[in-house]
Amino acid sequence: MIRWSFASPSPPQPEATVGSAVARFPTARRWRSRVSFSWLRRLMSKRIPFGRVKLDGGNDFLAKTNLGVAVAALFLLSPFAVNHLINGRLFMGAGAAAIVAILTVNAWSILRGRMVSWLTPIALVPAITAYLVVCFRQQGAIAAFWSYPALISFYFMLSPRQARIANLVLLAVIIPEASSVLPPALTIRFAATLLAVSIFSTIFVCILSRQRYLLRKMAVTDQLTGLLNRKTLDPSLDRAVQQSRRTGTPMTLIALDLDNFKSVNDTFGHEAGDKVLHAVGSTLRERLRGSDQVFRLGGEEFLALLFDTDSDHGNLIAEELRTSIAALDILPTRKITVSLGLAGLRPDETWKDWWKRADDNLYRAKSAGRNRIVASSK
Repeated sequence: MIRWSFASPSPPQPEATVGSAVARFPTARRWRSRVSFSWLRRLMSKRIPFGRVKLDGGNDFLAKTNLGVAVAALFLLSPFAVNHLINGRLFMGAGAAAIVAILTVNAWSILRGRMVSWLTPIALVPAITAYLVVCFRQQGAIAAFWSYPALISFYFMLSPRQARIANLVLLAVIIPEASSVLPPALTIRFAATLLAVSIFSTIFVCILSRQRYLLRKMAVTDQLTGLLNRKTLDPSLDRAVQQSRRTGTPMTLIALDLDNFKSVNDTFGHEAGDKVLHAVGSTLRERLRGSDQVFRLGGEEFLALLFDTDSDHGNLIAEELRTSIAALDILPTRKITVSLGLAGLRPDETWKDWWKRADDNLYRAKSAGRNRIVASSK
């Protein structure tokens, strides 16, 4: 017996998606959590103790790109190394394993805060180049596919200048090898595309390096005066203390504060106040040596770090700064004066105590009538 149903047809079900499948099945959720790359993001955002890392300019970017390349190579290149060894291609397997090993050592050293800066240019670049040569001779044209990631990886692991040199070496070695296994027409195309990738990578890295330099400069520089800002003060003082302990080099701090600066803003306006701060910053840069460091701490307060300068010599420099600032002709009816506190670094003194003595001397100078210098006793 046939039963007829006149009920309205059920609405079409939406097409199953990965997200819905994951939501419906706990096993899928567990599988997705296993393949999530959040661990890689956490690894790349790890703060590396660069106080112990020897890099060109403390290059945090270079260290992290080296770490990223090492992690990628561990997952992508290791299976090929195992496959070559299993199939009896010992030289190719050993070459791939050597590259993975070098990258692993590099990553381990970075995570420990002791990056070996010579490892990549001295060991890894020759290993990659030799591996490509072996690939061309044993596998022929297939090796051409590995040339492109090898070429680009140099820009992630080396400084721009080192990367350009490594690329020229790679091109000089690989193109003749390719010509022995590829037809002339394909060799020309392979060389042209490889050269194009190298040129485009060079342009990109140069622009990126320039932008990073500008961003770094903006991050550590006071925009109004052009002096260093408060962010760089603590590590600079700590390095000066460590250098003095190692070498016995005398160091001196000069704390400066503009006298009655609030009344300048109230009387002449904030634009005139900014003009005064800019002129004082320019005077400090011009009067001090390139090896010294000058910081704007905020408002009208400054700090000068004098390298290889004892308290007596520092007192002469402080007096020169005081008279130079007083001689500035900025406001029509008012002279700008500064009070200064001077402190020479004492043996076994921390940078915080050293800075505090300079700051205390500054306030003593203000309490004593302003427009003067107060120095600590030796």
